[in-house]
Amino acid sequence: SSAASDVYKRQIMYDTLRFILKEEELNNEISFIEEVSCRLTDVKYYNNRVVGRIKNMLVDIRGTTLIVEGSLTKWFLGNNYERFLLLWEIRSAIRSLGSALGVSIEKAKVSRIDIAFNFSVSYVPWLYLTKLLYFDSYHRSNIEKETLYFDRYDCQLVFYDKMSELKSCGVEELEELAHLNLLRYEFRFKKVTKLFGEVRGSCLYDSDFCLSLLEKWYRCYMDIDKQVEEVGLKFTGVKGMKESCVALCMSEINMFEAVEEAFVKKEINSAVKFAVLQELRRIGSIYCDCDNEKASLIDELTKKIDNAYVMLKRRYNVSPARLELLNRSYDNVS
Repeated sequence: SSAASDVYKRQIMYDTLRFILKEEELNNEISFIEEVSCRLTDVKYYNNRVVGRIKNMLVDIRGTTLIVEGSLTKWFLGNNYERFLLLWEIRSAIRSLGSALGVSIEKAKVSRIDIAFNFSVSYVPWLYLTKLLYFDSYHRSNIEKETLYFDRYDCQLVFYDKMSELKSCGVEELEELAHLNLLRYEFRFKKVTKLFGEVRGSCLYDSDFCLSLLEKWYRCYMDIDKQVEEVGLKFTGVKGMKESCVALCMSEINMFEAVEEAFVKKEINSAVKFAVLQELRRIGSIYCDCDNEKASLIDELTKKIDNAYVMLKRRYNVSPARLELLNRSYDNVS
């Protein structure tokens, strides 16, 4: 139903997080190996190291350092596709994780943050991935046809078929999702400190911090060069004819990758590369703005990401006073 489709458009904000906490940051009041390891399941002991799990979270104790990694949304809700967490729920999730481990996760340094949202789209997700062509300074790669990466040393964008992933993981309870095509756009901040400075667990439910993550997720998608849809040649003049020829090439092949390849082979220099990419983007914008009777695949996806961004900005833009009030209300209920 359309209602179910709408529910599954806008998930989940925080997925995988990595927390690092040292005993000295807690004034050496606790021994992780002695006091945290007894709370874990599937425990394996090594020399001065203990590895185990607490629900879905992987816990690695290395001497006096505690590393906790896993999906915060899955920790809190039991899955990472149902809905997104509101600010006061993020706070509650972090506190409940800390309570389960017997340490303050709010004080832990955050070294990795993945944020992600699912979108219900009209067709199978891989059709949309073929339209995402090029992103300056990121390496584009496909794993089969259902996953697309734009990768850089400090962050990574991933687009993939969420339904395929759920099925491959053996997730049941998928009846109400079975008819949906779910495309997931995930942004992985691999070097959090380099990108934001020091981030602690308590920052994750700070309104301004959440908005800065959301902004990066949105802007990076908008900066991806996307394929021009099928175009016809124009003979309204020499300039129009040349532009339509370039647009026709852009609709058939990844011109951005072709330019990048020419640059890597030293067939062109950086100034020529920059000028050609600018011209491709100019022509692409002309043909992307054309009124098509039927919206293109990329227009459909971009509109959904636009709408999600506007809605999520509203949800995460909470004043400190209102957040404190909501936190107190949530604490009283839970």
